[in-house]
Amino acid sequence: MNSFQIKLIAIITMVIDHVGLFFFPNILLFRMVGRLSFPLFSWLIANGAIHTHNEDKYRRRIIIFAFISHIPYYLANWRIGIEPNLNVLFTFYFALLAIKSIRIFKNKILQILIPLLIIITAQLLRTDYGGMGVLSTIVFYLFFNNFSKTLLLETIVYTLGNIVPLASLLLNNTGNIPSYFLLIGPLALISLLFIYLYNGKLGPKTKYLFYIFYPVQYVIFFLILELFPKL
Repeated sequence: MNSFQIKLIAIITMVIDHVGLFFFPNILLFRMVGRLSFPLFSWLIANGAIHTHNEDKYRRRIIIFAFISHIPYYLANWRIGIEPNLNVLFTFYFALLAIKSIRIFKNKILQILIPLLIIITAQLLRTDYGGMGVLSTIVFYLFFNNFSKTLLLETIVYTLGNIVPLASLLLNNTGNIPSYFLLIGPLALISLLFIYLYNGKLGPKTKYLFYIFYPVQYVIFFLILELFPKL
């Protein structure tokens, strides 16, 4: 399975997740399938960080599209009464900053401290998937060629990343995240099966496919909700 095929699976599962969010919020299956999307994109970002010829340009491209995407992302979520976070491209931008810090600093303490500060920043700014999303991308980057360590560490990330907020939610009885949604979070680990099948090949070159598709989907969702409010 090449990276293009993995990207298609990520996009398809993302669309299924968002269709469930915007049009079928009571059908949990959509959101369950959608859990596979983020770790696949996270892995693709790590893959890009490893193979890019110009990491500064790579980061700039992501942050530019993060800002471009945010207006349709905000409007679509606002239309169904959700207070949106910063979209997921901001999460990936912070992840790439953390990866750069690991590359450029030789001091072991700084290699841990600076990514940790970036993870905390992403969490405080409420980027989509927050600090957990940044940490997941770092793990994919650091252990890209070691699937057994990736499996172990991503299992910890996605399990604790959902169990801890679930416990907090149940104890404090606050927040607008349904408890069942946090329980299905670890289903994201199924995506590792596709990553395990990666054959190291690129496939058709589609550098801008996700960057363009990501904001366009929100434009489409918003327009459908505006034109057909009874859906």
